[in-house]
Amino acid sequence: MTEIGPIGGGASAQRASRPQLEAEARAGETRPGDRAQTRSARRGADRVEVSSLARELSQQQEPVRQDLIDRVRAEIDSGSFETDRRVDGAIDRIMEDLGPGR
Repeated sequence: MTEIGPIGGGASAQRASRPQLEAEARAGETRPGDRAQTRSARRGADRVEVSSLARELSQQQEPVRQDLIDRVRAEIDSGSFETDRRVDGAIDRIMEDLGPGR
């Protein structure tokens, strides 16, 4: 059976085999049928909460224009996407977004 080495890797650390680790995990369980929940609780289960604003915004998104994405990717790959006109336009839009005095 494969042995699992210590995390620290030091010579003084005790090596535990997979059956030993599984037995230790089972020993900490409070209910035999609730193994997954107990493991999750011991590890500190992650949780995600989505706000009502985020849900609303996700429903208001415009559909993806795959044809535009494909065209722009092809232009970038060919080296024809970055023109002086496009760079100047991007700079102008950034300056507009920043507003006067910035």
